[in-house]
Amino acid sequence: MPYPAPFATHGEREARIVERARLAAHVAAEHAARHDRDGTFPVEGLATLASNGYLALAVPPGLGGEGATVAEMVLGNLELASGDASLALVVAMHCALLGRVRDAAVWPAPLFDRVAREVCAARHGQGALINSLASEPELGSPSRGGLPATTARAVEGGFVLNGRKSFSSGSTVLRWGVVSAAIHVDGREPYLGSFVVPMSASGVRIEPNWDTLGMRATASHMLVLEDVFVPAETEVPRDTPARDPLPHERAWSLTVAAVYLGVAEAARDFALGFARSRKPTALAGKSIATLPSIRDRAGRMDLALFEARGLLVSTARAWDAAPSVDMQAALAAAKVVASNTAVAVAEQAMRLVGGSSMDRSSPLERHYRDVRGGLHHPPQDDAAIALFAHEALD
Repeated sequence: MPYPAPFATHGEREARIVERARLAAHVAAEHAARHDRDGTFPVEGLATLASNGYLALAVPPGLGGEGATVAEMVLGNLELASGDASLALVVAMHCALLGRVRDAAVWPAPLFDRVAREVCAARHGQGALINSLASEPELGSPSRGGLPATTARAVEGGFVLNGRKSFSSGSTVLRWGVVSAAIHVDGREPYLGSFVVPMSASGVRIEPNWDTLGMRATASHMLVLEDVFVPAETEVPRDTPARDPLPHERAWSLTVAAVYLGVAEAARDFALGFARSRKPTALAGKSIATLPSIRDRAGRMDLALFEARGLLVSTARAWDAAPSVDMQAALAAAKVVASNTAVAVAEQAMRLVGGSSMDRSSPLERHYRDVRGGLHHPPQDDAAIALFAHEALD
C-alpha cells in the first residue's frame, strides 16, 4: 500500500535499499508456495540478495558494506517480506546480528572483520549468512534466561562443543552459527558464552525436523553438535550492560518485527485486489469493493497498518538519531504493536476474502499462517507489558 513520507523512504539511499528488496521479493514470490509446501529454503530470492549486496548492508563501509541503520533495514525488510516471509525472516536475523555486533562492538575485531569481509565477498549463490543459534528443547527461549544444556569444554587451543539447538533458522544455508553454550574451564562454575561456529565444521549436522504451521521454508531444523572443536579465538562475549548499556539487540529486533508487518501488508494487498475483482452475480456486475462491510474492513486494516508502521519506522528513526537506554519501552512497544497488528490484519484479510481464503493455493492462506510467528519473538507480550508496568509504577 502507498504510504506518505513519514512512513516511507527518505532520500535516494533508502529508496535504493527498498528497491533491492523489491527485486528479490519478486523473484522469491514465484517460488514461495512451493518452498512453503515442501519445507525447502527460498534459494532463488537469496541468490538475488547476495548478488545485489543486500546481505552486506549492515556491514561497516570500511569492511565493504554500507553501514545500514535500523530504519533502513526496517524499510527494506517490510518490502522483502511481501515476496517470501521465510526468506525475509532469515535475512532479517542475519542483518540484525551483524548490525547489533557492529554497533555494540563486543566481538574481537579480527573475528568480526573476517566474517564481515566474507559476507561482502560472497555475491553468488547462497551468499554468506550468519545467525544466532541459542534456543534448545529444554531451555526454551533464551530471552527468558537459563543456562543452555549445550556445553563447551576447554581443551588445548580451544573448546569442544556438544549439544542440540532448536529453531535454527536458515540452518541449511548458513555459513556460521553463533552457538551459545555453558562454558566449562578448569573445574570452575560454568558460565554462559557463545562461539562462531562454521556450519561446515566436523561434528555439525542437521536433523530435518522443522514441520510447523507457519514460516515453513525457514529451514529452522535441529542443529546437532557432536564433539565440535572450535579455536579459542571464536569465543565471542555476550552483550551485557557492563560492556554497553544501550539495548542494541532490542533495537535491531525492530528489523525482524518488520518482516511480520510486511507480511500483513501483503495480506492486505491481496484482499483488496480480490475485493476489486470479485463480482458475484448478485451484484449485477459490481465488485464486492462497493459493499459497506467490505469497505469497513478495508478501512480498518489500513488504519491499523498506518498505526503500526508509523510506530515501527518512527521508533527506528529515533533510535538511529539518538540511541538511548531510555528507549527500552519504546522499542518493546514498537515490536509488540507490529506483531499483534500483523496477526489482526491477516485475520481481517481472511474475513474479507471469505471461504476461498482457506485454499492452500492462495497466498493469503500462507500469509495468515506466517504472521503468527511474530508473537514468539522477544520481547513477547507479557515481558513488554511487565516493562511498561515497571516504568509506570516503580
